[in-house]
Amino acid sequence: MHHLKTFFSKTLDALMTKMSPEGVKYIWKRKGSSTLIIVFTGIGKVRYNYKTSLWHSPNDLLFIADCWADGVSYYWYENKCDHPEQFTQALIDRVLRKGNYTSVVTLGSSKGGTAAIYYGLKINADRIMAGACQYYVGDYLSRHQYKEHPEQWHAMVGGEPSQDWIDILDRKISDMIEARRGSKTRVFLLYSTQEHTYSEHVKPLIEQLDACNITHEDQVEQFPEHSMIGGYFREAIKKEFPS
Repeated sequence: MHHLKTFFSKTLDALMTKMSPEGVKYIWKRKGSSTLIIVFTGIGKVRYNYKTSLWHSPNDLLFIADCWADGVSYYWYENKCDHPEQFTQALIDRVLRKGNYTSVVTLGSSKGGTAAIYYGLKINADRIMAGACQYYVGDYLSRHQYKEHPEQWHAMVGGEPSQDWIDILDRKISDMIEARRGSKTRVFLLYSTQEHTYSEHVKPLIEQLDACNITHEDQVEQFPEHSMIGGYFREAIKKEFPS
């Protein structure tokens, strides 16, 4: 039964997916709302996170697939080129112009949460919802992930880990927060203090948000594994955006 549901879900996604002129795969569900929710994905092949949780909400929805670097570009880089960021931003700008929205929310968990913070601040979104995201992406991919998944680093920036590229990736979120110092964007963070991303990523993220006078609301949990973020984040989404 599970495999059957997965098959139908993938088939439906394929039927609904559109492609931007730049080659970005996305689903834009328009409901005539003045609010747009932009959803970014976690690490993995082309897919759309939290679609089931949000599908019946009254808001317009934009699900953006990470189409580059085997789904690990963070919507930033593929083989050292920044076309993922250029093309993602072009799609978002096009949708915002056509939709004429008065309110925008970005959301995602893990890698998707990192993208939600980055693009949410970049476009001055009204609200960001991020679950257990990575702050030091260079460190995360070159050290934590590299032992078991070296292909993720290779697909994103090519070659073996270098300090130059670790620093570039580590600064992406930091530089964006600094550039938006005092931003009125409201940030919601969901994380657990009992899994590794808290001390390595969430804690320094919170410290910089505070230093740059960006307000954040935290939902602190105690789950032991990073992979458990999805279930908790799903419930937070349903509470924030009821059907």
